[in-house]
Parts: sequence; C-alpha cells; structure tokens
Amino acid sequence: MAGARRTAAAPAERLPDRVAMGVLLSLFPIPLLDDVIRESGRADLRRRALPARLVLYYVLALCLFPDRNYEQVMRLLLDGLSWRSHWLRSWEGTPSASALSRARERLGADPLRLLFERLAPAPPRRPGPRFGGLHVLSLDGIALDVAGSRGNAALGYPAPAARFPQVRVAALADAGTHALLAATLGAAAVAEEVLAARLLRTPRPGTLLAMPFAAAPPAALRAAAGRGHGLLLGAPAGTRPPPGLRVRALPAARGVLFTTLLDPQRAPAEALAACYAERWRIAPALSWLRAVPAGGAVALRSRDPETVVQEVWATLCLYQAMNALTCQAGERRWCACRPAPGAR
Repeated sequence: MAGARRTAAAPAERLPDRVAMGVLLSLFPIPLLDDVIRESGRADLRRRALPARLVLYYVLALCLFPDRNYEQVMRLLLDGLSWRSHWLRSWEGTPSASALSRARERLGADPLRLLFERLAPAPPRRPGPRFGGLHVLSLDGIALDVAGSRGNAALGYPAPAARFPQVRVAALADAGTHALLAATLGAAAVAEEVLAARLLRTPRPGTLLAMPFAAAPPAALRAAAGRGHGLLLGAPAGTRPPPGLRVRALPAARGVLFTTLLDPQRAPAEALAACYAERWRIAPALSWLRAVPAGGAVALRSRDPETVVQEVWATLCLYQAMNALTCQAGERRWCACRPAPGAR
C-alpha cells in the first residue's frame, strides 16, 4: 500500500485501549460519518488507501489516545475495525506519519464541525435544572496550547514570552446534562468576549446564563437580557456592575455575583451562589475526557492551523458523545446525570 510501512511499532496490548476503541466505533456509526463527509464536500472522488471515513475515525481516535503517537493510534483503529468486521480489507502495514498527515489535510475541519452540529442533544425526557422557571445554562471558555510549529505560529501567542501558540474555545452547555449546545473557536488574538458574544445569540428566551462576568462584553450582556435571558455573573471582589443593566450584587465566597433576577424571594442569594458554584466549566470537562499530567492542561498536537481546528472539533465531538453515553447510563434515576465533567 502506498505510504505504508511493512512493519510498524505496535502499541503494547492494553485491554482498556481495546474497550475505548470499541466504544468510539459504537458512538459514531458509519452512516453518520458518511453523511457529514458528503455534506462537507469531502467525499472521495477515487479509491484511496486512506478513505475519508477511515481518516475521520482516525482524527477522533487521536483525541481519545493523546498518549499514543500517530501510527500507534492508527494501528489501534485498524485492529478495532477488523474486529468489528466493518473493514474486511487486509492491512499489510500501518500508514506512515506523513501519509496520515496528508490524509488529515485532505479531510479538513468541516466534517468534524458538521459532526458536532449533528450531535446536538435531543430534549431531555425530563426537564433539566431550572431556577425560578428559567432553564440553567453555563457559558465558559479556555485557551489551549498547540504544538509549537512554524505553521501554528499563525494562530498567535498569548504573550510575547509564551512558549506555545494557542487557540481559544468557548462553549455553551446545559447545566444538568452538561451537553454542549453550541461552541465556537478562534485564534489567540480573538478575545474571549468575542467568542462569548457569538454564543449569547444561541439560546432561546427563558434561560438563566451562568458565566464569568468578564467573559462577555457589556453590549452582549444587555442584548441577552433584552431577549429574556436571566444573567448570573461571577466577578472578583470590587468589580463594578455591568453598565446599562439592572442587577443585584451579592457577596460570594470568591468575589461578587451580579444577577438580573431582582426578586430575593424568588431568587435567594444562597440559591444563586450554589447555582453559580455548580455551573459547568470547560477546563475540567476536557480534563475528564483527556488525561493530562498533574498540574498540566489539555494541549493539542496538530501542527498547522487547519488540523488544529479539526482536532478541536473532534475533541468536542468526542466529549459530546461520551457525555451522552454517561447520561444514558444514569437515566434510570434522574439527577444531573452524575457529578459530571465541569462540576466543581
């Protein structure tokens, strides 16, 4: 096979790896992948050694096995596909790292973005957490380090002395199921406020948005309140209220809370403080999905901006699917699905 090696460094046999790969293949059925590939215009026009469907599985697997190199992940994937008999083809060797990189570039990021949109959660069987009649949502963002390659330098650095470029990610999540309702991303130079402003246009009226005060610009907060959303904003002590909004200021353990829920009888301070403390947060959510070194943070391995974006969407797809699986397991006794990713 072109671009393949006759012998490849096979990963050590680990039962958890085989189980994880089996779960991955079950969570993303072939018809779903074929649909997003076709819709994104990335369907193969000729027979390839690395077809688009296989590459899409591979990108998802890269996020599931961050401690394995490119070729080891592909070998795990090929073994998993062979075991499930989805591919009857005999693979004589593992594709080389350069062949895998070219295949990822061919696929691009759009199929993963569309896959994330297809994984949008269905309405829960029972109503999720509500506060004063409002559906509670959380908005949070994170800056992720990416590989320090020449191509990734175009994404920008968070500071002149920073060692690695970064990409910014923001997401809106259901406070009960922790399912992602929407997400967006940008280069290091794109302010978190800009990403949050995009997401604040997403929810329907009748929600309570729990988020850091500095995450969104005042104009976006006013617009969200004008659309009928309640706001619950956490800020450091001494922060001034957002201009142009009628809010209550409540002392909190780590600063102050501002809320547009003005009636203390319907929205007691203690209940609001508990609601904010238990909001979904993206950093522990991604750490729940991907093992990180003690004291470290999630980092991306892709070496050019397009595949960085591809890896971000793949990570969010994997989180969404794994979170839904966990929620299904806990559905018999309704709770917030579990002390889940993003819980304090």
